[in-house]
Amino acid sequence: ICRPAQFTIVVMLVLLHLFALFLLVLLGFYVFVANPRSRAHQTFAGFIAFLALWTIKDLIFWNFIEAAAFSDVWASASFIIALLMQCALVIFAWVFPENSRTPKKRAAVLFSPGLVLIPAAAFGLLWNDVGFENGRFVIELAPLAYAFVVYVYLVFGYGAFVLFKKYRRQRGTQKGQQ
Repeated sequence: ICRPAQFTIVVMLVLLHLFALFLLVLLGFYVFVANPRSRAHQTFAGFIAFLALWTIKDLIFWNFIEAAAFSDVWASASFIIALLMQCALVIFAWVFPENSRTPKKRAAVLFSPGLVLIPAAAFGLLWNDVGFENGRFVIELAPLAYAFVVYVYLVFGYGAFVLFKKYRRQRGTQKGQQ
């Protein structure tokens, strides 16, 4: 049974999650509708969609279901969405602001580890144990999880590097100010 103060905090957190979700959906919709044929707008809206999916996952798991029964589903979804979000960032970095095409060979090389890592996350190979102990969420990661996280950070770093390189090249131009 929740005490009134705990109930108020839970309601406030749910409302905060819902507000963040509303802002994400609004931003993604606004950018996409501004120019739906633009690859940059499409990929940015895709990236925002993964952020919204991340928020929905946390909102459902931590507030609306019996969390202990679905800890493994939450862990799988967290790993997979984290990777797909960074992949969307890289694709956005490739197409923005020139509206250029995604380099297929580079994408195949960069994203190919995901063909192994995503099923590994889906089948629970990234952790030895996940769940609640004494009311606290605990996860015992397997060695493959560390490789997964390093890969996610490498994909993020590559996307940030591509965007930063484009920013430096186009700084002072009109495209650089977009």
